[in-house]
Amino acid sequence: MFIISTIRIDKEDVKYLDELISHLILRGKKITKKKLIGKLIKEALIAEGLKNSNELNSLEKDLAWTGLKDVFKLGISDLSEKVDDLLYGEE
Repeated sequence: MFIISTIRIDKEDVKYLDELISHLILRGKKITKKKLIGKLIKEALIAEGLKNSNELNSLEKDLAWTGLKDVFKLGISDLSEKVDDLLYGEE
């Protein structure tokens, strides 16, 4: 689903955007203004410590969760349920 939004940017910023796209194309990366702006917005969200709502809800993409299986095996079958008890002690 696409939502159409129009933004107005200064002539100087249009020049910078065109220059950036030209540079990327010369490096072999075909990209449109629409895709580049979307990518820049997502990168800005990450840089500010924010995430998009899909990333917040996706356990499969959570690096802390997926990294657990690669780091070590404790032999505790219900570690995901008891992690707080193991780290901080039982209440």
